[in-house]
Amino acid sequence: MGQKRKNRSARPFPKGRQPKTEDMAAVTALLGDVPPGRGELIEHLHTLNDAHGSLSTGHLAALAQVLKLAQIDVYETATFYAHFHTLGEDETPPPPVTLRICDGPACRMASAKALFTDALDRFTDQVRVVPAPCQGACDTPPSAILGKRRIAPLRLENLVVDDTAPNPLPAIAPVEINPKAGLREELEIANLRGLGGAGFPVAKKWTFFDGAKKPRVLVVNADEGEPGTFKDRYLLETAPEKVLNGMMLAAHALEVDDIFFYLRDEYAHLHAALAPALRDMGVILRRGAGAYVCGEETALLNSLEGKRGQPRNRPPYPAQSGYKRRPTITHNVETLYWIADIAERGGQTYVDEGRPRFFSVSGRVKAPGVYRAPSTATVMDLIEMAGGMTAGHALKAFLPGGASGGIFPARLKDKAMDFGVFEEYGGFVGSGALTVLSDQDDLWAVAKNLMEFFADESCGKCTPCRVGTEKMLGLIDDAQTHADLIQDLSTTMQDASICGLGQAAPNPVLCLLQHFGEDDL
Repeated sequence: MGQKRKNRSARPFPKGRQPKTEDMAAVTALLGDVPPGRGELIEHLHTLNDAHGSLSTGHLAALAQVLKLAQIDVYETATFYAHFHTLGEDETPPPPVTLRICDGPACRMASAKALFTDALDRFTDQVRVVPAPCQGACDTPPSAILGKRRIAPLRLENLVVDDTAPNPLPAIAPVEINPKAGLREELEIANLRGLGGAGFPVAKKWTFFDGAKKPRVLVVNADEGEPGTFKDRYLLETAPEKVLNGMMLAAHALEVDDIFFYLRDEYAHLHAALAPALRDMGVILRRGAGAYVCGEETALLNSLEGKRGQPRNRPPYPAQSGYKRRPTITHNVETLYWIADIAERGGQTYVDEGRPRFFSVSGRVKAPGVYRAPSTATVMDLIEMAGGMTAGHALKAFLPGGASGGIFPARLKDKAMDFGVFEEYGGFVGSGALTVLSDQDDLWAVAKNLMEFFADESCGKCTPCRVGTEKMLGLIDDAQTHADLIQDLSTTMQDASICGLGQAAPNPVLCLLQHFGEDDL
């Protein structure tokens, strides 16, 4: 009674592990003098991971102190993204170079799985060999990335392990702002829709910015991660100035103050080519780090803020980013290309040409690639544009919208690859990624591969997706017997998942049960 309690003084910041002097020196030597805060955390993690091939606990602790962040904030971000290799306390660092071999549908058709096994045997100490989801090179399978260098098609016997620089591309010139009067009206005439997958009308999306407070933000989504999709990579390789022109036209029309360009980490060659031009234009270039879910708008915004790429419960549009919750609008790369085209030639021309778009075509065709076609083009039209079926293969099925768009039988080959067409059959066109399957493909094996992808890419935030994708994997091997359970599980995932990943993940399985008899599979 009456005894004074000891004074508990606050512990010095940061709490937890105190970084060693050598770790602080290594981090500051790489990063230099950087401002505190979380905004560029992922870029700093890239710098450390690229330099050392992994992220040690000591370096993470030092980075937290440099940025004046809690260590848990740094650690939770570092461990969320597939391209950061975080080490345990006493874990031996891996080889400094990583070889990521694609495990997507098109690459599996080109024997990527056997190449992966061979690579594990061949490179025991020199290279860390890991499987990877689609790398946006479905036109030249099998694909791999060694360090920062893309290898497509992969040939192990020709692989030079010490050459890991990005594949060179010509320098891209900066684009000046050239405002276009009446652009929104032209977009309304064209009825241009967002071409990242959702298909929302662009002109209507712009109306949500009417009266929005300033400062405003435009985000360019160049993180195409849908298996089978590579059109954005193609456009940035072949028509970058037009994409950047569309970006600047949109920025001017929407009166934005800042532009962020979020680019797939797998596209290192594009990063090297774009970086100088974007810097001269005042655009902030940020890299993804291997998370498919960051293709979803709110997950992408979290990633830009240095956080885990988990979707947010959506507020009324427009979305908001940054600690000041600035009104933010996001556009896909192909969408910006067509904004520039419509500004140049008019909305009616776009309509008269059949509302064209770019389709990624891969799989069992003679000439996989990106093809420009009207939205009325059918599945068979695109197959013929790609040279027809590979010799010795007959069309059996196809995926019109990548992994999440569903798998459909050959009898629907004359359906148009347009928004609203495949919805009545339980799928969608989405980003326009047509993957062609033949009578030599095991459709249930394809569906299982896709479900493994969804289970691995689930951010884990919501139970229906996190648990549902894993449960679905356990039911696929005997899908006909578990058809009722699959349907009930799918309904829960579709109704209760926070974002499109969990909502669309059941589509390949449901389509096989709905559209194929046992003899068809």
